[in-house]
Amino acid sequence: MVLLVLIMAASSVQGTARFELRDVGWGTAEQPPPPTMPPMTPGPAAQRPANDGSDAAGTVVMIILLVLAAAIIAVVAFFVVRAIVRALRARVPVARPASPGAASLEAEPDLEKAAPAIRQGIRTAADRMDDHPEPSDAIVAAWVGLEASAADAGTTRGLSETPAEFTVRVIAHRQQISGEVRTLLGLYERVRFAGRAATDADRVTARLALVAIEEGWR
Repeated sequence: MVLLVLIMAASSVQGTARFELRDVGWGTAEQPPPPTMPPMTPGPAAQRPANDGSDAAGTVVMIILLVLAAAIIAVVAFFVVRAIVRALRARVPVARPASPGAASLEAEPDLEKAAPAIRQGIRTAADRMDDHPEPSDAIVAAWVGLEASAADAGTTRGLSETPAEFTVRVIAHRQQISGEVRTLLGLYERVRFAGRAATDADRVTARLALVAIEEGWR
Protein backbone atom coordinates (compact mmCIF):
# COMPACT_ATOMS: atom_id res chain seq x y z
CA MET A 1 0.00 0.00 0.00
CA VAL A 2 2.78 2.35 0.88
CA LEU A 3 4.39 1.69 -2.54
CA LEU A 4 1.14 2.42 -4.37
CA VAL A 5 0.74 5.66 -2.50
CA LEU A 6 4.26 6.75 -3.42
CA ILE A 7 3.65 6.02 -7.09
CA MET A 8 0.45 8.01 -7.14
CA ALA A 9 2.17 10.91 -5.42
CA ALA A 10 4.97 10.92 -7.89
CA SER A 11 2.66 10.82 -10.86
CA SER A 12 0.66 13.75 -9.52
CA VAL A 13 3.78 15.77 -9.32
CA GLN A 14 5.04 14.85 -12.86
CA GLY A 15 1.71 15.07 -14.64
CA THR A 16 0.16 12.54 -16.97
CA ALA A 17 2.50 9.80 -17.92
CA ARG A 18 3.43 9.62 -21.65
CA PHE A 19 4.60 6.53 -23.34
CA GLU A 20 6.56 7.04 -26.62
CA LEU A 21 6.95 4.20 -29.02
CA ARG A 22 10.38 4.01 -30.42
CA ASP A 23 11.40 2.11 -33.52
CA VAL A 24 13.34 -0.66 -32.07
CA GLY A 25 13.87 -2.36 -35.40
CA TRP A 26 11.12 -4.90 -35.07
CA GLY A 27 9.23 -5.72 -38.29
CA THR A 28 11.79 -4.35 -40.84
CA ALA A 29 15.38 -5.22 -40.53
CA GLU A 30 17.94 -2.71 -41.62
CA GLN A 31 19.20 -3.68 -45.11
CA PRO A 32 22.94 -3.97 -45.43
CA PRO A 33 24.57 -1.63 -47.93
CA PRO A 34 25.10 -3.11 -51.40
CA PRO A 35 28.49 -4.63 -51.96
CA THR A 36 31.01 -2.45 -53.67
CA MET A 37 32.05 -3.89 -57.04
CA PRO A 38 35.70 -3.64 -57.93
CA PRO A 39 36.42 -1.39 -60.88
CA MET A 40 36.39 -3.26 -64.20
CA THR A 41 39.59 -3.08 -66.20
CA PRO A 42 38.69 -2.77 -69.90
CA GLY A 43 40.14 -5.48 -72.13
CA PRO A 44 42.21 -4.92 -75.27
CA ALA A 45 39.11 -4.82 -77.46
CA ALA A 46 37.45 -2.23 -75.20
CA GLN A 47 40.59 -0.12 -74.90
CA ARG A 48 41.03 0.02 -78.71
CA PRO A 49 39.28 3.06 -80.11
CA ALA A 50 36.52 2.47 -82.61
CA ASN A 51 38.41 3.22 -85.81
CA ASP A 52 37.26 0.36 -88.10
CA GLY A 53 36.14 2.82 -90.74
CA SER A 54 39.51 4.55 -90.93
CA ASP A 55 41.35 1.19 -91.09
CA ALA A 56 39.23 0.04 -94.06
CA ALA A 57 39.79 3.32 -95.86
CA GLY A 58 43.53 3.04 -95.29
CA THR A 59 43.56 -0.50 -96.69
CA VAL A 60 41.72 0.59 -99.84
CA VAL A 61 44.13 3.47 -100.36
CA MET A 62 47.11 1.14 -99.93
CA ILE A 63 45.73 -1.31 -102.51
CA ILE A 64 45.13 1.50 -105.01
CA LEU A 65 48.69 2.76 -104.53
CA LEU A 66 50.12 -0.73 -105.06
CA VAL A 67 48.12 -1.20 -108.26
CA LEU A 68 49.26 2.15 -109.60
CA ALA A 69 52.88 1.36 -108.76
CA ALA A 70 52.66 -2.01 -110.54
CA ALA A 71 51.12 -0.38 -113.61
CA ILE A 72 53.86 2.26 -113.73
CA ILE A 73 56.56 -0.42 -113.42
CA ALA A 74 54.98 -2.45 -116.24
CA VAL A 75 54.82 0.56 -118.56
CA VAL A 76 58.43 1.50 -117.85
CA ALA A 77 59.57 -2.10 -118.41
CA PHE A 78 57.71 -2.22 -121.74
CA PHE A 79 59.42 0.88 -123.07
CA VAL A 80 62.82 -0.28 -121.83
CA VAL A 81 62.46 -3.67 -123.55
CA ARG A 82 61.28 -2.04 -126.76
CA ALA A 83 64.24 0.31 -126.74
CA ILE A 84 66.63 -2.61 -126.23
CA VAL A 85 65.06 -4.56 -129.10
CA ARG A 86 65.30 -1.57 -131.41
CA ALA A 87 68.94 -1.07 -130.49
CA LEU A 88 69.74 -4.71 -131.20
CA ARG A 89 67.95 -4.58 -134.54
CA ALA A 90 69.87 -1.47 -135.49
CA ARG A 91 73.16 -3.30 -134.92
CA VAL A 92 72.25 -6.33 -137.06
CA PRO A 93 73.13 -5.72 -140.71
CA VAL A 94 70.28 -6.26 -143.13
CA ALA A 95 71.15 -8.64 -145.94
CA ARG A 96 70.12 -7.37 -149.33
CA PRO A 97 68.13 -9.91 -151.32
CA ALA A 98 69.85 -11.08 -154.44
CA SER A 99 68.18 -10.87 -157.79
CA PRO A 100 65.98 -13.85 -158.76
CA GLY A 101 68.34 -14.82 -161.54
CA ALA A 102 71.39 -14.89 -159.32
CA ALA A 103 69.55 -16.85 -156.63
CA SER A 104 68.40 -19.48 -159.10
CA LEU A 105 71.93 -19.86 -160.49
CA GLU A 106 73.35 -20.35 -157.00
CA ALA A 107 70.65 -22.78 -155.88
CA GLU A 108 70.44 -24.82 -159.08
CA PRO A 109 73.50 -26.99 -159.79
CA ASP A 110 74.48 -27.94 -163.30
CA LEU A 111 72.35 -30.99 -164.10
CA GLU A 112 74.51 -31.82 -167.10
CA LYS A 113 77.34 -32.62 -164.72
CA ALA A 114 74.99 -35.02 -162.94
CA ALA A 115 74.10 -36.79 -166.20
CA PRO A 116 75.98 -40.04 -165.33
CA ALA A 117 74.10 -40.38 -162.03
CA ILE A 118 70.78 -39.64 -163.76
CA ARG A 119 71.43 -42.24 -166.47
CA GLN A 120 72.30 -44.83 -163.84
CA GLY A 121 69.06 -44.09 -162.00
CA ILE A 122 67.01 -44.45 -165.19
CA ARG A 123 68.56 -47.86 -165.89
CA THR A 124 67.77 -48.92 -162.32
CA ALA A 125 64.15 -47.82 -162.82
CA ALA A 126 63.92 -49.99 -165.96
CA ASP A 127 65.29 -52.99 -164.08
CA ARG A 128 62.76 -52.51 -161.27
CA MET A 129 59.96 -52.33 -163.81
CA ASP A 130 60.97 -55.68 -165.25
CA ASP A 131 60.97 -57.24 -161.77
CA HIS A 132 57.18 -56.82 -161.39
CA PRO A 133 54.84 -58.93 -163.54
CA GLU A 134 51.75 -56.93 -162.58
CA PRO A 135 51.34 -53.80 -164.78
CA SER A 136 50.32 -51.58 -161.85
CA ASP A 137 53.31 -52.62 -159.73
CA ALA A 138 55.65 -52.22 -162.70
CA ILE A 139 54.47 -48.65 -163.39
CA VAL A 140 54.83 -47.66 -159.71
CA ALA A 141 58.33 -49.18 -159.58
CA ALA A 142 59.37 -47.31 -162.73
CA TRP A 143 58.32 -43.92 -161.38
CA VAL A 144 59.81 -44.54 -157.93
CA GLY A 145 63.07 -45.36 -159.69
CA LEU A 146 62.94 -42.00 -161.51
CA GLU A 147 62.40 -40.22 -158.16
CA ALA A 148 65.51 -41.91 -156.79
CA SER A 149 67.43 -40.90 -159.92
CA ALA A 150 66.40 -37.25 -159.43
CA ALA A 151 67.47 -37.37 -155.79
CA ASP A 152 70.91 -38.68 -156.82
CA ALA A 153 71.43 -35.70 -159.12
CA GLY A 154 72.45 -33.49 -156.18
CA THR A 155 69.62 -31.00 -156.57
CA THR A 156 67.74 -29.86 -153.47
CA ARG A 157 63.98 -30.18 -153.55
CA GLY A 158 62.11 -26.94 -152.91
CA LEU A 159 60.09 -26.46 -149.75
CA SER A 160 56.83 -26.27 -151.69
CA GLU A 161 57.75 -28.94 -154.25
CA THR A 162 56.19 -32.37 -154.19
CA PRO A 163 58.40 -35.37 -155.00
CA ALA A 164 56.66 -35.69 -158.38
CA GLU A 165 57.24 -32.02 -159.25
CA PHE A 166 60.87 -32.31 -158.22
CA THR A 167 61.36 -35.42 -160.38
CA VAL A 168 59.80 -33.75 -163.41
CA ARG A 169 62.01 -30.69 -162.96
CA VAL A 170 65.19 -32.78 -162.84
CA ILE A 171 64.47 -35.58 -165.34
CA ALA A 172 62.73 -33.28 -167.84
CA HIS A 173 65.66 -30.89 -167.74
CA ARG A 174 66.29 -31.98 -171.32
CA GLN A 175 63.24 -30.65 -173.05
CA GLN A 176 63.04 -33.34 -175.77
CA ILE A 177 61.89 -35.93 -173.21
CA SER A 178 59.54 -33.79 -171.11
CA GLY A 179 56.50 -35.36 -172.81
CA GLU A 180 57.61 -38.91 -171.97
CA VAL A 181 58.30 -37.92 -168.35
CA ARG A 182 54.79 -36.52 -167.95
CA THR A 183 53.27 -39.56 -169.65
CA LEU A 184 54.91 -41.88 -167.14
CA LEU A 185 53.85 -39.57 -164.30
CA GLY A 186 50.23 -39.66 -165.48
CA LEU A 187 50.20 -43.46 -165.51
CA TYR A 188 51.75 -43.52 -162.03
CA GLU A 189 49.20 -41.10 -160.56
CA ARG A 190 46.23 -43.01 -161.99
CA VAL A 191 47.49 -46.22 -160.43
CA ARG A 192 48.83 -44.80 -157.17
CA PHE A 193 46.20 -42.21 -156.27
CA ALA A 194 43.12 -42.89 -158.41
CA GLY A 195 43.09 -46.59 -157.59
CA ARG A 196 42.92 -47.61 -161.24
CA ALA A 197 44.34 -50.99 -162.20
CA ALA A 198 46.85 -50.69 -165.02
CA THR A 199 46.52 -52.82 -168.12
CA ASP A 200 49.13 -54.47 -170.25
CA ALA A 201 48.77 -51.60 -172.71
CA ASP A 202 49.57 -49.16 -169.90
CA ARG A 203 52.63 -51.21 -169.07
CA VAL A 204 53.82 -51.03 -172.68
CA THR A 205 53.24 -47.27 -172.75
CA ALA A 206 55.22 -46.83 -169.55
CA ARG A 207 58.03 -49.00 -170.87
CA LEU A 208 58.30 -47.01 -174.11
CA ALA A 209 58.32 -43.73 -172.15
CA LEU A 210 61.11 -45.02 -169.93
CA VAL A 211 63.16 -46.11 -172.96
CA ALA A 212 62.76 -42.65 -174.51
CA ILE A 213 63.84 -41.01 -171.25
CA GLU A 214 66.92 -43.19 -171.11
CA GLU A 215 67.79 -42.34 -174.72
CA GLY A 216 67.30 -38.64 -173.99
CA TRP A 217 69.99 -38.70 -171.31
CA ARG A 218 72.64 -40.46 -173.39
